[in-house]
Formats: sequence, structure tokens, C-alpha cells
Amino acid sequence: MKELYISDDLDFSLDEIIGKCIGILGIRGSGKSNTAGVIFEELLKHNYPLTVVDIDGEYFGLKEEYELLVIGEGKNVDITIEPEDAPQVAEISLKQSIPVILDLSGYLKEEQRKMLKHYFTALWNWAGKLRKPYMIGIEESHEFIPQGKKSELKEIITRLSLRGRKRGLGAVIISQRSAKVEKDVLTQAGMLYLHRVVHEADMKVYNDLLPWKKGQVREKVNQLDTGDCIYLDEKTTKQIYVRERSTFHAGFTPSLDTVETPQLKQVGESIIDAIEEAKKKGERKKSRVDELEEQVEELQEELSKKTEKVKELKRTAETLGYIEVDLDPPDLPKVHKVSRAVIESLEFADVLKEGEEGEAMRAVTETLADSQGKKPQKDKGEDIDRVERSIPDFDEPDESEAKGKAKTFGLPYDGESHEKDSGTEAKEEKKRQKDPRFEELPSAIKQDTNYIVKKTKRLSRLDRKILGFLVAHRPHAYSIEQISAWLNKPTGLLLSKRPTELLDLGLIIRENKSTGLHYRANLKGFVEQKFSIYEPDLGPREKHLVISRLKKEFTRGFSQEKSTGNGNKKKDKIKLTDQQGRKFKDRNLYDRDFSFQKDEN
Repeated sequence: MKELYISDDLDFSLDEIIGKCIGILGIRGSGKSNTAGVIFEELLKHNYPLTVVDIDGEYFGLKEEYELLVIGEGKNVDITIEPEDAPQVAEISLKQSIPVILDLSGYLKEEQRKMLKHYFTALWNWAGKLRKPYMIGIEESHEFIPQGKKSELKEIITRLSLRGRKRGLGAVIISQRSAKVEKDVLTQAGMLYLHRVVHEADMKVYNDLLPWKKGQVREKVNQLDTGDCIYLDEKTTKQIYVRERSTFHAGFTPSLDTVETPQLKQVGESIIDAIEEAKKKGERKKSRVDELEEQVEELQEELSKKTEKVKELKRTAETLGYIEVDLDPPDLPKVHKVSRAVIESLEFADVLKEGEEGEAMRAVTETLADSQGKKPQKDKGEDIDRVERSIPDFDEPDESEAKGKAKTFGLPYDGESHEKDSGTEAKEEKKRQKDPRFEELPSAIKQDTNYIVKKTKRLSRLDRKILGFLVAHRPHAYSIEQISAWLNKPTGLLLSKRPTELLDLGLIIRENKSTGLHYRANLKGFVEQKFSIYEPDLGPREKHLVISRLKKEFTRGFSQEKSTGNGNKKKDKIKLTDQQGRKFKDRNLYDRDFSFQKDEN
């Protein structure tokens, strides 16, 4: 039986490690990398094939005693390869049982991920055919299998770690940040070497892994010295001291003493030749792949242009659907029909009385003409097409324009009024008082909260209005028709512009009820998920402050209420009245004058 010498306090055989997922956790300087090096030394001693993913170029020292191949991009590599060469190298390593150090220290992050995706995919596929023992070691694994984030590479590594046993594949997961590693991998690990940690989030992971009370876990972990760790498997939980590795450790802490790199063993020429030949085959394959990728990129670019064109045509069609005009030059242009959507989209459409639609139509037309800097004259002809092109976006009116501009149906007169509204908004923002309790939160939590606020401000105005309404009316759920009625928006508009971005962000959720689809705010669930990385520092009180801040920001400007002198609140209402107090005799928009009045009743 082949025994592995990891520690004087630990005995197990090589057979026990086949297909196992092993976790090695601990802060820098706790002995984590030494433990990983000792395990790799024992595997190499028994000619066990493996691949070590080396982020910082520290494991080449294993060549002091063992013959293995260092590939990748770095100053100590035997062969430099590109990410596209990775499948060929993985195939040779597994077929010929050649140990490999995959040095990624010279690659950018994106290249590292591309390299590992190709390499691990090839290992998985060939292991399914060959079914022979093979170990994979991954340094700084939290960068590739992070908790709470999805990626194709993470899915591949997780599959190797949890389901590789049937194919003979095992994994050594090494990380200095326990809380950032995918929990499913750690909880399913067959062996764990837990070195010292200090961060509360990492300590919480240890509490979940170890079968002790929280106080006992903290006490034992804090007492661990360099090289000490808590060993955990299906049968045993005990403190051990891992022996020092016998090969050169390039990741040592620098000191004033001179350290010389030892003589390293060189890999055989036959292996080098095999890798070079595999690279040439890979290059021939790449030429065709590159050609196809270029064609795909061209097609994607062409598709993107056509998609933008379709969106532009759709926006134009929607705009034309809101207003219809007839040209009758050289007389003053008369608007015979204006789409009802214009009136429905106005903030005060619900106060129009029967018979006043004519005045409303005229006001819209005059305002549109005013936005061009001119008023229509009865004795002069105007090209109504100039007015048509200047129509603002009725389906998403700016809140700043809606306030203080009720006399012109919320439409801007000129650029000067825009500047005035912008200045007012800026002043209001400066006057906004900060919650002193929120300011006491850690800076990281405040930064994330402010980032979320800024991100939602980049959403469309319609999405912001929907979000503000649902947050203000939480926890109730509302259908599209109900939201349309509350916001005074055409139902067709909300049906064509569903709040998919809000759903993707998780700020609202969709419920399928017997009466149809309903939407409701998900502010609490969003904060629970988004800020989970700050637990346990982020408790119920801190979450409440974050939720309150987000609710305040999302519902800003949503209410149209303002206080009266006696402390009561009332809503501004604007209605149209005939100056002469007479009914209109015809539908011509220019036969009668009318004015806007505030209803003070």
C-alpha cells in the first residue's frame, strides 16, 4: 500500500485520495501554499499525474526533485503556449501521464480564463474516455469559482470538483479567501485543511464546515500557528502540523538572506517534441477556426446594425402612432385628429371635462409650435411638418418638465426653460439631507448603495416611474393595466415596453396569478442577495438603512403632493375652462380661446 506522508499526525494511503476534492484554506503566511506543495510532492513521488494551475509562478520549484513540464507564459516555463494550444497539452498530459505546471503569471485575466476553459474542457472529455487517476490543483481558486457569480469556467471547474470522481479526476482547491469560494465546492470536499483566518466572513465559513460551536471554532482557529491546520474528512476532525515541503518554495517571504534557485530537473526531449508537434496541429486547426470566427464576427456586426435599424424604425412608428396631422397649405394648418394617446399620457388627463377636448387639442398644437420658437398665426401659413418633428417623447415625460409646466401640458417652450428646470433639480439635490445613520455604515456598503442608485438613474424614464410606483406601494402586486392606470400611461405603451431590465436586476419580480401577470417590488430580496457578501457585518439594522436609502431614492419625485398651510396635504389639479363659459359650437381648434386655471376646491 502506498502511504502519503503529509504530517506525523496523519496517515492515509494514495488510494484514499483518488477522485477526491480537497480544500486548502487560510490567509497568506499561514502555511496554505506549503500544505499544497507537500500534497503535490507526495503525488509526484508515486508518479501520480497532475496539473497545477500556478497563478504567481511559484510551483516550478517542484522540478528540484521531480520531472514535470512547466508550460504557459512566464520566466520559468519550458514551453510557451497560447490558450488555443491548451487542449493538445491536456490530451498529452492525460494520455502519457505527464505532470504539468500551468504557469499563468504572464497572462492577462481574460487570457487566463480562456486558457483554463480550453484546458479543463479537454481534460474532462479525455478523462471520460481514458478513466485514469488524475489530480488538478488550482491556486487562488476564488478568482475562478467565485461565490454568487456565474460563468462558463466556474461551471466547468465545479463539475470537475464535484463529479470528476467517476472519471478518476480529483481537485485541490486552494484559496486565501474562504468566503469568496463557491460554497457548493467546499461543502462537498472530501478533505479539508483549514489554516488560520482572521476575517469574519471567512470565520463564518469555518463555522459552517467544522462540527463545533462557534466560540470553540474561533478559539481553535485563532490559536493556529504557521503550518498548523485543522484537518477534516468524513471520519476525523483534528489539529495537525503539516511537514515542510522538501522542494524549493518560490513563494517564500523575502528576507535579507541570499536565496539561490536550486538546479532543476529538465523534462525529456521526447515530451518537448510531442508538445511542439501538438502545437503545430493546433495551429492548422486554428486557421480554419479563425476563419469561421471572423465570419461569425462579421455576421454578428451585420446583425447588430440591422437590429439598431429595426429599433429606430420601431421608435419612429411609435412616434407616428401618437399623433396624426393633415397638411392644408397655404392656410393655417388645422389638426383634424390627434391620437388619444397624447391626452392619455398627460399628467392631468383625468380632469378633462366633456366638451373640453377641443381646447386640449388646440393647446397641444400651440405648444408644439411654441417649442420651435413660433406661435401659429391665423393669417400666415406654417409647415406643420416642422412641428411634427419636434414632438417630445410623450410616453416618458421628464418629471422636472411636468412640474411647473402644467399650463403647456408638460411640453417645453424653449431651451431656457430646460436650463431652469435643470438648475432647480440640482438645487434640490444639494438641499437633500443625508441620513446620519446611513453615513455611519462602512464605506464599501455606502459605495455599493450609491452605485445601485446611479445604475437605476440610467434606466429609461418609464422604468424609473414603474420602479418608483412599485416601491412606494410595496408589498402589493399590480398588473400592467393597474400600473398603467396609476401612472396615466397608455396600456399599449407598457405592454410594448415591459420592465425587463428591472426584472433582470432583481429590483422587481413577476408573479403569475389567475388574473394574469403581476409585478411587485423586491427591495428586501434584492438587498439580501446583493449585500450578502458583507455578512455578518451587515446585520438587520444595516440592511434596513440600505433599504430605506434605496426606497427614498427610487420614490424621489414620485408623489405630486404638497403641503398646505394647515399641515394637510393636497394634490395640484389643473382643468380647462372656457373663458366665455360657453359650449363650443364646432371642433375647430382655433375658433375659441381658452385658459388654464388651478382648481383650488
